[in-house]
Amino acid sequence: MTKTQMYYARRGELTKQMSYVAKIEGVSENLVMDEVAKGSIIIPANVNHTNLKPMGIGRKLKTKINANIGNSSLSSDIDAELKKLQICLKYGADTVMDLSTGGDLDAIRSAIIANSTVPIGTVPMYQIIHDIKEVENLKAADILKTLEKQARQGVSYFTIH
Repeated sequence: MTKTQMYYARRGELTKQMSYVAKIEGVSENLVMDEVAKGSIIIPANVNHTNLKPMGIGRKLKTKINANIGNSSLSSDIDAELKKLQICLKYGADTVMDLSTGGDLDAIRSAIIANSTVPIGTVPMYQIIHDIKEVENLKAADILKTLEKQARQGVSYFTIH
């Protein structure tokens, strides 16, 4: 079972992710570890996102910028999404939210994660509705299945509506 940054911080174990965040933020490793342990800093670093550079989010750290990208059912093009991602990275986005709602969502998400060094987030409900077609068919198991699938792909954070 994979452990979280909070798990290690609460045990007093400094991870390489915590150390990296402390270095890029210009704060002490102990501050990062203590704040992660309290839940005041998060490090969205999915172990399945293999080219990810860790970053921290919290009041005692620098302000972060999130960028939103994504296609629709009218326009679905992986290359276009990757161009959007590169623009986000070029101009300093700290995280990127994939808001895609049409086309092959798994392929698009996988390509975005593979080409991103920053954490990628999603709105799982977009995938769920895309897959089940009618909201009346929604079951709790669908939600859990989608969350697990996206986490296995390397998604580091979710917006839940």
